[in-house]
Amino acid sequence: MRIVVCMKQVYDPKTVKISRSREEFDLREAIKITNPPDKLALETALRLCEANGGGDVIALTAGEAQAEDVVREAIAIGADRGLLIADPELAAAGGRAVAKALAAAISLLGVVDLVLTGQAGLMDGAGCLAPRLAAELGWPVVLDAVAVTYALAGEFEATVASDDGALLMPMAAPVVVAIAPGPAPIRPRYPNPARIANAWQPGLVEICTPRELGLDAEALAPDVEPGGLVLPPERTRGEVIGGTVSAAAEQLVGILLVKRVV
Repeated sequence: MRIVVCMKQVYDPKTVKISRSREEFDLREAIKITNPPDKLALETALRLCEANGGGDVIALTAGEAQAEDVVREAIAIGADRGLLIADPELAAAGGRAVAKALAAAISLLGVVDLVLTGQAGLMDGAGCLAPRLAAELGWPVVLDAVAVTYALAGEFEATVASDDGALLMPMAAPVVVAIAPGPAPIRPRYPNPARIANAWQPGLVEICTPRELGLDAEALAPDVEPGGLVLPPERTRGEVIGGTVSAAAEQLVGILLVKRVV
């Protein structure tokens, strides 16, 4: 059983500031982390292999050189190896270009039974990777899966969340599955102390470029245009009214009349 887990490096929203003077995100002190929904996908892959006597889990990501930390962390958690598509402009090119690059890398890995992704990105909330990736590979796709189990002879079953409750969906490999948090969400495991040091050893992460995957500039042409922030007026501080209840009420009415609110 070979499972590819697509993972993404994102900014931690808690460390992102907004510059009102420049009307843009201030990322000078922002910290990059692994997209938390993608850790659910990795945990699903690891549990699937453990329940069925082993397998090969490959962490796959694309982006600048710093994104290698994502697959190194995945190896420390339990993945067998990692693959980085190194291109600093790939993430800015949009979802179509990223899906093309990931699909090209997956096609070169040989036989792959499952491709797992997180349901959405932490920063943008978009959930377009799984369907776009499935379209590039020509595989079926399952969304909103909260669990995946192995049946037999290349057959899998996904537990899919719906308005009518959980549905059991049979799947034939190969298939792309987007993992979503369930009613009782699984908890991603922490990196194994025994694997942390080994995760940064040479040879565990393969690095390639889009050109080495056979992709030209036209295939990676941006399909989005970056837009600026539209910020609302800065909030003004409220006014504290003191005195007795009747005096405060009279003063409040006077303020509302001046502002022509009433």
